[in-house]
Amino acid sequence: MIAAFNTLLSYKELLLNFTRKELKVKYKNSVLGFFWSLLNPILMMLVFTVIFTIVLPIKNIGGIENFPLFFLAGFLPWNFFSATVTGSTTSIVGNGALVKKVFFPRELLPVSIGFANLVNFALELGVFFLFVLITGLVSDPKYLEFYKFLPYLLIIIPILFTFTIGVSLLVASLNVYMRDVQHLIGILLMVTFYATPIIYPIAIMEGRAPPIYIQAYKANPVTAIIESFHHVLHGVSHPSFNLLVYSAVVAVAVFLVGYTVFLRLEPAFAEEV
Repeated sequence: MIAAFNTLLSYKELLLNFTRKELKVKYKNSVLGFFWSLLNPILMMLVFTVIFTIVLPIKNIGGIENFPLFFLAGFLPWNFFSATVTGSTTSIVGNGALVKKVFFPRELLPVSIGFANLVNFALELGVFFLFVLITGLVSDPKYLEFYKFLPYLLIIIPILFTFTIGVSLLVASLNVYMRDVQHLIGILLMVTFYATPIIYPIAIMEGRAPPIYIQAYKANPVTAIIESFHHVLHGVSHPSFNLLVYSAVVAVAVFLVGYTVFLRLEPAFAEEV
């Protein structure tokens, strides 16, 4: 695996080109182009604000104040994870002609999708920070202090990225041999979405589900990552040290497993695609 890393580093320019290609393809024939990365969180914030302040004026949802911010704080990292895994699933199969004709580290394909989505995620976070400041100026001054906790993102985002790439490498390689994976992944992501505290807080589960279900729910590595984002971006507080350690360990483990499986299956990719 160390040799594979060294080879990957020697192809960093090709990785950059693949990443640029992914970004260009995503906004091809689009009038607004990259502005969609800014418009998406704006539109979602407006929709949720209208729904939960005008249509259904509920101050607290499951004990959560300022629900639109809570939702976006979890949804934006989830969207990065979901988009990367979905795009990576068919990254090898979809580039079959290239895989057959040219030699390069095949892992560049799913990894480039991860970096392209990371750029979009960064743009979306920029818009989100603006919403946080507006919320602080208009309704809750505590959000004006959110910048003090932003350095934690330098830990949380790499954890999210490592975990996502690990899953992406795994599903990308498995899909070469079992095309059912690309159909199954959408269902699995939907189940994971509702099994993660994105549209509701963890507290709402307590007392409503058997303890074993709650433990399994908390063991979901995506839950730990999303909760850390909630602490920093919505709660304006320090993320839990235990959550950070747990999610970091799981992220590294998933990455190692995903990359190992990918390298084991890679030699026959050209024959299978």
